[in-house]
Amino acid sequence: MCINIGDQFARAVYYGRYKVIPIRTEIIKFCETIGFDYMGAVIWQKKTTTNTTGGASLMGSYPYPKNGILSIDYEFILLFKKLGKPAKPTKEQKEKSKMTKEEWRSYFTGHWYFGGAKQDGHIAMFPEELPKRLIKMFSFVDETVLDPFLGSGTTTLAAQKLNRKSAGYEINPEFIPLIKKKLEIDKGKQFENSEVEFKVQQIEQPCCTNEIEKLPYKFEDSHRFDKKVDPKKLQFGSKLDSSRKDKKLEEGFYSVKEIISPNLVQLKNGLTVRLLGIKEKQGANGEAMEFLRLKTKGQKVFFKYDQEKYDQDSNLMVYLYLKNKTFVNAHLIKKGLAEAEKNGEYKEKSKFIKLEEGNGKRADFEQRDEPVSTEFQKECGSNI
Repeated sequence: MCINIGDQFARAVYYGRYKVIPIRTEIIKFCETIGFDYMGAVIWQKKTTTNTTGGASLMGSYPYPKNGILSIDYEFILLFKKLGKPAKPTKEQKEKSKMTKEEWRSYFTGHWYFGGAKQDGHIAMFPEELPKRLIKMFSFVDETVLDPFLGSGTTTLAAQKLNRKSAGYEINPEFIPLIKKKLEIDKGKQFENSEVEFKVQQIEQPCCTNEIEKLPYKFEDSHRFDKKVDPKKLQFGSKLDSSRKDKKLEEGFYSVKEIISPNLVQLKNGLTVRLLGIKEKQGANGEAMEFLRLKTKGQKVFFKYDQEKYDQDSNLMVYLYLKNKTFVNAHLIKKGLAEAEKNGEYKEKSKFIKLEEGNGKRADFEQRDEPVSTEFQKECGSNI
């Protein structure tokens, strides 16, 4: 059994920080629990760019140490074997399945180097080279290759070209046209001497909770995963959207629909966010809301987060920035349109309080017609 899997970024919006989830380790534990022997892994080094799904070209604290984040431009092919007596191949099968010395040396090695596949209509497509290698390594001609997550049908295509039979399962019926297109079913080219059949199985959906409880091994995350935000609204780029495939996606940037209050903003995707560290200032609400409308009108915005992710109403709490990196939360306080929140702890608290105190001192200077010193402006963060 061969499993292609990669490490996965855990988004800060869920965990409060970036971390990498080593999914492969859980798969290995699970498979060994049900009787498979782990036989090692191939590291597939994909030729790729440094662009990430979050829209950044370089991740982390670039260009400064020490908080850089590795580019996950690799995946694993985990190899397993189950004890038993497989069917014995005929002499003819063995001869037809022989590999060349060059193939053996390049396939049975711990590192593979070839490019990934264009993600066209499916979010997890791999190139034909990947199943081709595995099929040649672990099966004989005329044997059957099973892909329980058929996707776009790449495994079936590779199996057919290598004179193997194949079977595949796919729970999403929307992929059937994609599979037929890849296999050129309608043209009759790949399978002109073979039989192809698509079957729809009517299976009663089991209770997921009960089925999970029956498993011999269950993964439990040590970090509480409290999904209060719909990931579809945040659109981190983990899913292809066919309705926008002709548009340039600006992943990680959002548009503002409505200013609800000086510290509550609704996005066009329906998500409401609270501006972290901002408290409404008596008598300035109207001016503050107008300031936010003017600043965000026609502009793209992005967020940064703190340790505390949600307020008591389950709104995501954010530091709001314009695309040009204008720090909106700080500007509200700097202009005297809002107060700094004194309750609770957040990383910008001391800066916000200094800004608020700076406004009061500037007002005193203005009343006495005395200029504010450059040093004091810097101290209070005038150039945010």
